[in-house]
Amino acid sequence: MAKFKISKQDVIDVLKKRWWVILIEIAVIGVILLVDLLTKAHIEKTMTIGESHPLIKGLIDITFTTNTGAGFGMFSGNTTALTVVTAIVIVAISIYLIFAQKETEWLRISLLFIVGGGLGNLIDRINPGYVRDFIQFAFWESFAIFNVADMFVTVGTFMLIVVLIVMLFKERNKSQKEFEEEQAGKVEEPMQDPLDAPINLNPMLKSENEYSFVEPTDKDKKDEQ
Repeated sequence: MAKFKISKQDVIDVLKKRWWVILIEIAVIGVILLVDLLTKAHIEKTMTIGESHPLIKGLIDITFTTNTGAGFGMFSGNTTALTVVTAIVIVAISIYLIFAQKETEWLRISLLFIVGGGLGNLIDRINPGYVRDFIQFAFWESFAIFNVADMFVTVGTFMLIVVLIVMLFKERNKSQKEFEEEQAGKVEEPMQDPLDAPINLNPMLKSENEYSFVEPTDKDKKDEQ
C-alpha cells in the first residue's frame, strides 16, 4: 500500500500556486473566529451564568451558560477528549483544504465554516476550560443553548452533506452517460440466419459461388478446330 507523504517541496509548490486562495480562506476563518470570541467575551463581561434576557421577544433569548461537552450540550463532561478530537479534525480539514485544488466552492465553504466554528469552541475548551453558550430559542426551551461557533459548525455540516449528495448524483449521471455513449458507439455486426444459407445436398456439386468463368485462350480455340 502506498504511503501518503507530504514533502517540504510539495508545501512550497502549493503555497506558490494558491497563496491568494489560502489567504482568502484564512480571512473567512478569522472573521468567524473573531465574531464568535467577541460575542462570547461580551456576554461573559455583561452577564452572570444563568442570567437571561430576551433578544427577540418570543423568538430568541440571550441566556448565559457554560458547556463542558460538544455542540448543543452533547457529551457533557468530556472536555479533554473533545479537545483532542476537535484539534485532530481541524488539522485534517485544514491540510485537505490546502492540498485539494479541484474541489467545488460550496464544498470548501462548508469546510471553512466547520473549521472556523471548531476553532472558536476549541479555544474555549483550552481556556477557560468550558464552552460559553448564550443563544436560546424562546419558543423551544428544551432545545440546547448554543453559540455562534455552533451555528457555523451546524450550517457547514449541513452544507457538506448536501454538497456530497449532489456530487454523488453528478458522478453517477456522468458514469451512466459515458456508459451509454460507449454502448452507442459500438457497431454490432449483423448475424446471418442459418436458415437463409443455401444448402447443397450433393457434396459432388459445387455451389454457384465456387464456379468461375475463364475466357478461352487462342490455343484452346485452335485445339478445338
